[in-house]
Amino acid sequence: MSYKELEHIIDTKIQRAIRKHEVIVSFISSIVGLIFILGLFHAILLNHSQIQSYCLR
Repeated sequence: MSYKELEHIIDTKIQRAIRKHEVIVSFISSIVGLIFILGLFHAILLNHSQIQSYCLR
């Protein structure tokens, strides 16, 4: 095996690892974003029901 072939194999392994890492990071960030949006929506709904109950008193 020549130096160039070895370099090519290492480069492809590094690129594959980087791609895998990017997929994991994007998956985690999308889950965090979804939780944040659901929390915001829940807070808006709670606030809306509190405002309604306050106005009906």
